[in-house]
Amino acid sequence: MKRKPILIFVSVLFLAACGQEFLDVKPGVRQRTPSSWEDYLGLLDNTSNMNSSSHALGMIGADEYFITQDRYETFPSGVFHNYQKRAYTWEERIFEGNETYFLDWNGGYSNILWANLVLDGVKSLPVAEGERELADMVKGTALFHRAWNFYCLAQLFCPVYGQGDANTQLGLPLRLEADVTVNVKRSTLEATYQRIIRDLEEADPLLPEVSSIQFRPGKAAVYALLAKTYLQMGDYRLAYDYADRCLDLKRELLDYNRIDLMLPAPFSPNGQDNPEIVFFAICPGNTTFRLLLTSHYMQPDTNLLKLYGPDDLRSRAFFEKTATGEFQYKGSYDGSGIYNYFTGLAIDEMYLIRAECAARLGMVEEALNDLNFLRKHRVEADGYTLLSHNDPKIILSWILAERRRELVLRGTRWEDLRRLNKEAEFATTLVRRLGETEVRLEPGSVRYVWPLPVEAVSLGGYEQNVR
Repeated sequence: MKRKPILIFVSVLFLAACGQEFLDVKPGVRQRTPSSWEDYLGLLDNTSNMNSSSHALGMIGADEYFITQDRYETFPSGVFHNYQKRAYTWEERIFEGNETYFLDWNGGYSNILWANLVLDGVKSLPVAEGERELADMVKGTALFHRAWNFYCLAQLFCPVYGQGDANTQLGLPLRLEADVTVNVKRSTLEATYQRIIRDLEEADPLLPEVSSIQFRPGKAAVYALLAKTYLQMGDYRLAYDYADRCLDLKRELLDYNRIDLMLPAPFSPNGQDNPEIVFFAICPGNTTFRLLLTSHYMQPDTNLLKLYGPDDLRSRAFFEKTATGEFQYKGSYDGSGIYNYFTGLAIDEMYLIRAECAARLGMVEEALNDLNFLRKHRVEADGYTLLSHNDPKIILSWILAERRRELVLRGTRWEDLRRLNKEAEFATTLVRRLGETEVRLEPGSVRYVWPLPVEAVSLGGYEQNVR
């Protein structure tokens, strides 16, 4: 690849990311043109960018927490804060402009551009003897990151799949090259999902079965993301198959009976030594741009807390009672306690996806096996009893309730609300109460699709989502 486009691209991203460390693993890369497979792997190992995910808007909009009127009224004002308050009440107008790089949209597309820089840059890079495994890892990792970011962005800025004609609904601008001057229009929803699938299918043969570093993807991560993608599409057979393939490679669960749940952060830092982590990613919570998600403002939803039985260890693993008698979340798999939220891929979610799809496909025994296996690792040993039933609809309702208990503040709840709202028996009306004011988000509302940032519409010429 020619020197000039790479340098221009690196400069553009550096300016967009000002105020943050540019590279964690290979800071020297920014001073020169990437010229080796190690250089390009260094770009992908920039964990402060590549392992930060676009989940903030979905987490703000979902029903896993609430904010009191007093705290809502004392929330800071200003461009970096106003969009958070508007998102909390699902307003028509969320953005006013100048919210900067830290938004879900900008962060996701920054990561996509990094992935494209790598994929463009290695096209003509020779593979020396002994470099084949490294070269495959670089290409496979870049493809995975592009698919991962497209997936995360689609859950925020595109309609839910299957509610209408995916061939006519608006999808994402599918940037597939590093040239930032190319004008790319929004694709269809169908094209967006097919691009995610294609990138993952191309990454599959290039990656090791399980990555030895939780920040990098392996085949298990590819299969996990394909399982999530097909679950969103309503293709339960393929979602089951890919969750099953992931669990063939990695299946160990943490036993919460063996964890000190009274610690302020009961899980290991950065997911290290956590056998459930398939791919590590976080949505940073303790920042100005996601201040609403910090424990100072939000409290766990009371209906969520009621879902945990007295023997359910997750009530102690995920939440703690403060000196004021309130509860706060502490259970992120990123191990930081109350500061960041793990939003990556993990084995517990794969058991739940495989169980849900089995129930939907009428595979009662398989669904119960996965549900009970997960619960056995989450419930006090003395209080554990097997769940049993012959009706797949009842088992499905158990599994969906288990998703709520298990995947707290993972970024999955917004995705689940969107897809389950297509089914009358699982549709949910969200309610926010601020004093005497009540705001509702009805199932199927167009406000389940967030608006594009002001700059994206004005500079990119993108069609805005209907609100």
